[in-house]
Amino acid sequence: MSDREPPRILIVDDEPFMRTTVKAMLRMIGRFLVMDATDGTDALAKVSSFKPDLIICDIGMVPMGGIEFVDRLHEHDDIDRRQTAVIMLTADRNETTIMAATRLQLAGYLVKPVSSKKLGTLVNMVFQHLNLV
Repeated sequence: MSDREPPRILIVDDEPFMRTTVKAMLRMIGRFLVMDATDGTDALAKVSSFKPDLIICDIGMVPMGGIEFVDRLHEHDDIDRRQTAVIMLTADRNETTIMAATRLQLAGYLVKPVSSKKLGTLVNMVFQHLNLV
């Protein structure tokens, strides 16, 4: 049995129902330490103390949306935080938004509604790449 702490995931979404839904999906997928944030501003405040291995983030949030959040994350003082893997989980299918997200070097872009199987596959791929599973 491993003494390793479970991977840490930060869920960033302005909708409480989505945060609860993603947490439930993650419980079905595996064992993770999960924290949530209500928007990009809240997430930036939590990144330094929680130190997530993966961030699952919505795009359309106020006052700070997902694209601005990831831009700021990439400028973080801590190099480990700058390199945190991010999966966008959003209802935004707009081609302009997708192109803007592409430049962010994301670990993935999933469109809501998403199945737990699809989310699980991507989360596990990210953690395998990071040697966390």
